[in-house]
Amino acid sequence: MDQHPTTAYSMTQHALGTAQSPRHAPQDNDRSDVADLPLRKYEIMYLDTSGQLQEATRMARAHPAYEQAFCVLKEGAMVTAKHGYIPVEEVLPGDQLRLGDGTFETVEWRGGILMDPDHGGDSSVQPTLTRITADAMGYNRPAPDLFLGYGARILHRAAGIRRVSGSDAAFIPAADFVDGNNVLSLHPPQPYTVYQIGFAGQRNLVVNGIEVETLHPGTAFDLGLRGTALRAYLSFFPHKRAFEDFGLMNAPRLRLRDLELLD
Repeated sequence: MDQHPTTAYSMTQHALGTAQSPRHAPQDNDRSDVADLPLRKYEIMYLDTSGQLQEATRMARAHPAYEQAFCVLKEGAMVTAKHGYIPVEEVLPGDQLRLGDGTFETVEWRGGILMDPDHGGDSSVQPTLTRITADAMGYNRPAPDLFLGYGARILHRAAGIRRVSGSDAAFIPAADFVDGNNVLSLHPPQPYTVYQIGFAGQRNLVVNGIEVETLHPGTAFDLGLRGTALRAYLSFFPHKRAFEDFGLMNAPRLRLRDLELLD
């Protein structure tokens, strides 16, 4: 088990506004308003360097960089292991799950967070889910309905993607597909848990028949974190020793409006 569950908390207190220091360095790019964000408890499970399963709890402000890394798959979302379908909440590091290309890869990390609509805080992103109804994106895509957190991105293939990025496919936020008919935005009245899965690098995991992006922080520039704040963030992913260990992104991230501009 992780023997130092409060280490990241103490670092994050300084980096994300829960404490102030007279030597607070502005070059850390810390936001002055994060002290208004609610504290959340982030649960992580991971494989250590010897391949052993470890568990830890981290406390941090509800900063978008953290929440977007965790708020992806609502409990009940189904993934495919070698022995059959399992809900995401039963996935353990060490399990092998099916990816979009049909191969199976070992899970190195799983994160989870409880989202409570009644304790969101005025300055935090209000908890939302995107519901993709059955067959909305093709036969058995998804099957059954798929509920995704606001940090979820799904793999999308369209002719315009190559014109924009040079790639045949891109990860696009699930919320961009909301049309009020087959893809809906929901504000659940009750607390719910969302998860994310981490592999050796960015992957497209098959979830209810939809290819969903797995854990990858993107670039440090995109996160908006530097110095102490970035080190605190990385402590939530102890299966990686450095930011570079996440590797290059296999597919770019775009917004749906990027493609609509080509029409």
